[in-house]
Amino acid sequence: MAEQKRTYVNAYYRLNSGEERKLPLTSSSGDLSSMGMMHPTNSTNSSRDDSLASDSSKTELSDDLRNSIVHRWTHNQSIVCLVCSPKNGLLFCGTQDSYILIFDLITFQKLSKIKAHSGSVLCLHLADCETILFSGGSDSLVKIWNISLSNKGHSQREVNLLPTHTIYSLLDIGDIFSVTWIESTKTVLFGAQNASISYVHLGKITKGNADPASMPSNRYDRFFDSIGRGGSDCSRQSTPPSGDFGEEIDYQSLPVSRLIEVPSCNIISYAHNGYVYAMNVISNIDAHKSLLGGTIPEEFNDIILSGGGDGVVKLWGFKDNKMTLLRSLDNSEPVLCLEMQEGDNYCTLYCGLANGSVNVWDLSTYQLVRSFEVDKGDIGCLSLSQNLLFIGTQGGICKKTAITESPVTWLPSHNSCLAMYNFKMNGVYYLVSASIDNSVTLWNVSMIDRSCNKTQNNNESSVSINMMIEVLKKMISFKTVSKQPARYIDQSRKCASFLRLLFKNLGAVKSVLLPVADANPVVLATFQANKHSNHDKPSRILWYGHYDVIEADHTDAWSTDPFELTPINGYMYGRGVSDNKGPLLAALYAVADLFKSNSLECDAVFLIEGEEESGSYGFQDVVKNNKDLIGDIDWVLLSNSYWLDDNIPCLNYGLRGVVAASVEVWSDKPDRHSGVDGGVSREPTIDLINLLSKLNDDSGKVCLPNFHSTIRELGDDELHLYEQITKKVKGVEIDELMTKWRLPSLTIHRVYVSGPGNSTVIPHAATATISIRLVPNQDIDEVKRILVDYLSKCFEDLHTENHLKVVITHEAEPWLADTKNVAYKVLYKNLQDAWGMDPIFIREGGSIPSIRFLEKTFNCEAVHLPTGQASDNAHLSNERLRITNLYKVKEILKSTFNKLPCKMI
Repeated sequence: MAEQKRTYVNAYYRLNSGEERKLPLTSSSGDLSSMGMMHPTNSTNSSRDDSLASDSSKTELSDDLRNSIVHRWTHNQSIVCLVCSPKNGLLFCGTQDSYILIFDLITFQKLSKIKAHSGSVLCLHLADCETILFSGGSDSLVKIWNISLSNKGHSQREVNLLPTHTIYSLLDIGDIFSVTWIESTKTVLFGAQNASISYVHLGKITKGNADPASMPSNRYDRFFDSIGRGGSDCSRQSTPPSGDFGEEIDYQSLPVSRLIEVPSCNIISYAHNGYVYAMNVISNIDAHKSLLGGTIPEEFNDIILSGGGDGVVKLWGFKDNKMTLLRSLDNSEPVLCLEMQEGDNYCTLYCGLANGSVNVWDLSTYQLVRSFEVDKGDIGCLSLSQNLLFIGTQGGICKKTAITESPVTWLPSHNSCLAMYNFKMNGVYYLVSASIDNSVTLWNVSMIDRSCNKTQNNNESSVSINMMIEVLKKMISFKTVSKQPARYIDQSRKCASFLRLLFKNLGAVKSVLLPVADANPVVLATFQANKHSNHDKPSRILWYGHYDVIEADHTDAWSTDPFELTPINGYMYGRGVSDNKGPLLAALYAVADLFKSNSLECDAVFLIEGEEESGSYGFQDVVKNNKDLIGDIDWVLLSNSYWLDDNIPCLNYGLRGVVAASVEVWSDKPDRHSGVDGGVSREPTIDLINLLSKLNDDSGKVCLPNFHSTIRELGDDELHLYEQITKKVKGVEIDELMTKWRLPSLTIHRVYVSGPGNSTVIPHAATATISIRLVPNQDIDEVKRILVDYLSKCFEDLHTENHLKVVITHEAEPWLADTKNVAYKVLYKNLQDAWGMDPIFIREGGSIPSIRFLEKTFNCEAVHLPTGQASDNAHLSNERLRITNLYKVKEILKSTFNKLPCKMI
């Protein structure tokens, strides 16, 4: 065969080479509708448009392009091909290491990973019904899969691929680069490395060979199995791979697929004079409407287009189980991909070529009407979405308003693009692409082409399916670090104002900012019930949360920008995404959805502070001063903690309290030199260390008088909750959990000394910061008194001339809820429905200052629903939140708000 050398190299370059560069990870975007496709004016003469973008055009990106990335997934090897099923909300990816990966396009989680071929999965095709998937691989096999979906609880999906047919040829056809399907005749067609096109009519072919030795993957060919470029061994395996055929899916348990041999009469041996890279089908042609040129529409119902390494696109008529060559379109360069578009007054074919050009053919006249160059490398894939043509090259992805004079614009992806696919889901247009850096990216097409805004309408289907994530992205961009007001107080106030307007826009009344002296304001907003089932009045539910975050100063420890929401592999990364901006928005949009649908049966009051990470400074005073404005409250809900592991949903019913203090010992003498004055007088640092040593005994038990005397006895009901945890969560012990959750502790955090800090100074003063974690039944005022008295007494016993000062710097009462109250029963049932499993009741060793205060202030009970997983890294680098958790908490809360009664019931 006369295959060009550069094209042979390209087949392996697309899988194995290319410099790996880090992609810029950007966040999700809002969804807008797109304009219709622009049709070019037909011309009898082709024209050349050399619109090759400069380097600067690849780097000077608009905000719309940077924000157009909805999500990104990664794999340990390249994703070679992909298709999407918008009806099922699924993305299928074929990998270099022989797997088909299945991702959920709603939650962005990986649902399944299936060993599909004994070599790379090089091509995928999805039938129009979206229940049948076709795959072709480097093992010379075509496989047909039935897509099986099942639910595990509310919106908990499982997806399996059940193999139904395996198609093979007795000829050594090499790699299969393209596969397609004609539904009306139940015909599978595929193009191969040996330049052949083969097809099988499933309704007629019954001949098969069940001998595994006959499979192409078990045969050796001197050409296809030779030593590859660079000396690497590209031979096929002589025996099937050993070990488990899958991770999430047990391949061996799947039904055995039927083996079908391609009849020799159904093989066009030299369909092209080169590899058959691309195939497309025009099916069910209507002779009265089709714009295909000549008499083709009158003669054939199905047309096959194939593109090859010989630079030719061929049109084949398919009829009576036979392929007839009708036309050949010469492109002069290898055709690596095809994209077809047929409209009311145009029929256009786009060809991606190996020289970095795209040829545009008018299929009404079979004339080349335009050719434009976009890159110096190969055009590996094309995709049309609305009025945009997306072009995948070795240098990345660019877009161009379809065949107009507009220049190309490069997307923020600088790695070789291996595959693309466009689809429409819930009224929104998307593009998904695979790059040689092992990543798959989901793009919002409307954000890429901001000109679509001009035709934006108020159709409900245009409302963003990712609006909550879009708002969360904006929230994360505010650097609301309450512990650093000098740097970030303006950012925090902007975030508070953003929240206030967001509440207003979603339907809240009394959306106001309550000022806090020298601190960040509190946001108060109320959604009033549309209707209510109680005769007297609706229940009033208060949602407590906070918009401030912990600092993220050590950005070198982050894999992404901490203040830019980065969605990847089903998670969102960013400071505050889990603590507490994500859970806050889940609650807000749960209420907003109910309110918008006129089904909100309670008053939902949101009380969102901006100083929680700084000890809720000023919050209690604001609430007391505005209690009448807030109104009566029946229940307090919050979500400000995490699961015990990454798998089992939880309900939190207890938190330890805290008393934080600073202990300072100082001398009347200044800082001195140890070589001059060492040993002359008592040193403050030594006195402080002696004093601190009196706080715990040798076993670690706190030595404060009567400190342990009021601790609650362990009851049978609580012991049962601990036993349930140890049965479901691996590696946890009851004694360890009790120590962290229901027993008090004392911690020395830091010791500071005065002076310049060199090793010869006797410090004038030494200060330690300590904290005591309290448990229910321990009175916080009593513990503070005991701490100060005990330290004072121990200091007196030192008989030192130095001085002592103890200052309480922060406090929070412990909290313990009744797990049998109405709210916990409702939440327990809703978590069961959402996750398909029984949740577990947990406590935590940390503290939330406001939870017990709100209970006492409004004479009501609080319930705590954790959103995140144990691995969320709150307060640490790479803080994250799983998108599935965010969506499910929103749905759980939608099912909860209306079911909570007034407290007098």
